[in-house]
Amino acid sequence: MTLSGQQRDALYAHVANLLLDSVHDTGDPNTVDALLSEIASVTHKAMSDVVETWNRKACGPICSLPIELLAQAFSWLDLPDRVKVTGVSRYIRSVALGQPSLWTQITLDPTTPHLPDTLALLLERSGRATLDVDIYAWSEDATAQLAPHVRRMRALIIRQTFSTAWIFEQPAPLLEVLQIPSPTVERGILDPTFLHIVLPSPTWAPLLRRLELPSTFVLPSNNSSGSFDRVTYFSAHVTADGDADTDARRLFEVFPSLEILELFFSTDTSVHNMPNTPIPRTLVDLRLYSHGDGHSIAAFLALCNGHPFKRVQLVCRRAQLGTAAVEHVRSVASGPWDFEFNNNNGRGTFKLDDGAVYEIDCSQAGMELKDLRAAFDSLGSIVMPSYLFSEQLVEAFHLPALRSITLQGSFLRRAYWDDSSSGRLRVPKLQTLRIEPWQYEWEDGVTEMQDCSQYTKGLVRRLTVEDGSALPRIPRFVLSKAGREYVGAECWAWIYSHASSVHVEDETVWQQTDK
Repeated sequence: MTLSGQQRDALYAHVANLLLDSVHDTGDPNTVDALLSEIASVTHKAMSDVVETWNRKACGPICSLPIELLAQAFSWLDLPDRVKVTGVSRYIRSVALGQPSLWTQITLDPTTPHLPDTLALLLERSGRATLDVDIYAWSEDATAQLAPHVRRMRALIIRQTFSTAWIFEQPAPLLEVLQIPSPTVERGILDPTFLHIVLPSPTWAPLLRRLELPSTFVLPSNNSSGSFDRVTYFSAHVTADGDADTDARRLFEVFPSLEILELFFSTDTSVHNMPNTPIPRTLVDLRLYSHGDGHSIAAFLALCNGHPFKRVQLVCRRAQLGTAAVEHVRSVASGPWDFEFNNNNGRGTFKLDDGAVYEIDCSQAGMELKDLRAAFDSLGSIVMPSYLFSEQLVEAFHLPALRSITLQGSFLRRAYWDDSSSGRLRVPKLQTLRIEPWQYEWEDGVTEMQDCSQYTKGLVRRLTVEDGSALPRIPRFVLSKAGREYVGAECWAWIYSHASSVHVEDETVWQQTDK
């Protein structure tokens, strides 16, 4: 809809006559400019007033809501939509801007246009309300804007920052969460000593619960009052590198309520600088990473012998960590334990009866079945890719407590057994052998199952009892659902003389009957 010709002519005539009458007696161009500006201003105001009236009428049901309810409705909008809604009408704008809490969740990612300007707008609109900030702050402009507001922050997640001193230089009485992920640079992660952080007294942030540092650190001095007794999550880097040498001896004294501890060992650290005070009873989750040869991980884990964790994660791709994990597992549980090799060689998981989990990643160094020899007497089950099992069973292994073997993946010819190998598995208590071939939806599925049968036959020949003689029968042989239509095929006929029962998942296909 547009103006009719008559309306346009009438509007033109009115404005022209008004301007002619106003400039009739003046010859000053500045006066003319002022009159033009005033006419434009009045016209713009008239348009705004009319649009506002129209908007109020169009949004009548919404505008009739109580302010508190309207503000609550706006809180469900994403931040960009909250900004847009302030342009709907003056009334809605006044409601939105009158609620600082609508602007306190500040989440700005790298795609945010005009990030510094957007940040400034949100900080202004949030007034004095408590802030939760999650921002990429690679520019000094962003950190300069944030610095004056540290006092009213409840959470600060700041990514890609190369400056942190401003966070610790002033009190943060409301701060509960501080996360500073390690910034990335052209060649990977920034040197953790670059942002070396000296932690202030615990009075700096008395409500702090989570503290993640991107760097090495210095604990508060002995003279500092109190401890960070609310912090349950601490993450930082540890190194033995000159001036940045980390002294973590008082770590558990400074953080007595830890539940999760995450440490990155940039270099091998002297055991003399590791925590030497009692481990908090609350500590249930330990995550250790190393870029070195793994000695720091093994030493730290040894300091924790006897302490029961619910989850342990050990990552050192260049070193073998199986023995260190076994030693700690043995200090807290007698077994039997379950162990699962992941698809990538060098990664595995211990699972204890109480639900505790130990995850190991030494993918570059590799981890083999023989590396778990210290745990053989306590292993209750093994889950492993089929090709790894046939590659690694190259000698006689004795697993007296093993009750279950599960082999997964492809059983094509590369997983076949070497007939010249002396590999044997003494498993006198074996109850279940489970085979989980990949499920194919094409004709090669038949070939896969034939190869799977040949592989399994080779394995069964290598299972023995305590004295080295062949295992009479496997009490329970299980195929995954991929083998459902093949379990009665000729290629599997041999299994019925080597097992006491045959199952597809939980379904019993065949059961030996007593003669």
